[in-house]
Amino acid sequence: MAGLVLMVAGCNAGTMTVGQYDGTTGETSKTVYSQHYDNGDWLLKDRLGLVILVDHEKKVIPVARSTAQMLGALGPGDSLASGKLSFVLWNFDSVPHQVKFKRMAVPSGSLDFQNEVATAAPHKETETQAGSFPIFNYGKSIHVTLEVEVEGKPRRIALDLQRRTKAQLKQYVSDGAARPYPWGGRSVKE
Repeated sequence: MAGLVLMVAGCNAGTMTVGQYDGTTGETSKTVYSQHYDNGDWLLKDRLGLVILVDHEKKVIPVARSTAQMLGALGPGDSLASGKLSFVLWNFDSVPHQVKFKRMAVPSGSLDFQNEVATAAPHKETETQAGSFPIFNYGKSIHVTLEVEVEGKPRRIALDLQRRTKAQLKQYVSDGAARPYPWGGRSVKE
């Protein structure tokens, strides 16, 4: 029987390294996760896309944390971090679109956006900061359900925001790369 052990080797200021040891082969591998979670979906098919971004923020005092870790004195607060939330509207259309943000359910509760309206300019990406919420410090995904209104019609979008590895980030931002959203490598520019 193969022995596989997962180890969280470190989580520092938003990044996380996960090591895997395979007892059968004796091989150890590691995956370095970034501080960025994201996913996207269409609000208006082929015309208006939405990306939900969360930046993992954890205040760490290196010497104090490593000392507490060595002494086995990490507390419950170590498992919590803050997720800084942003929305990016990808407008592939030649006309502007308004999106009314209502609320979003996250594992730690819900956020009320009080019908905040964002306007996506034609052929532009428009980013809006939307607040923050508590997240699990060692998580690899965050499930969210967002309620918006687009062109007067309510929409509900459920997404799993994936915590991107450092390798994935390099891949998605390289020239000509297809992003992990329904529109792939399409540009908003005409």
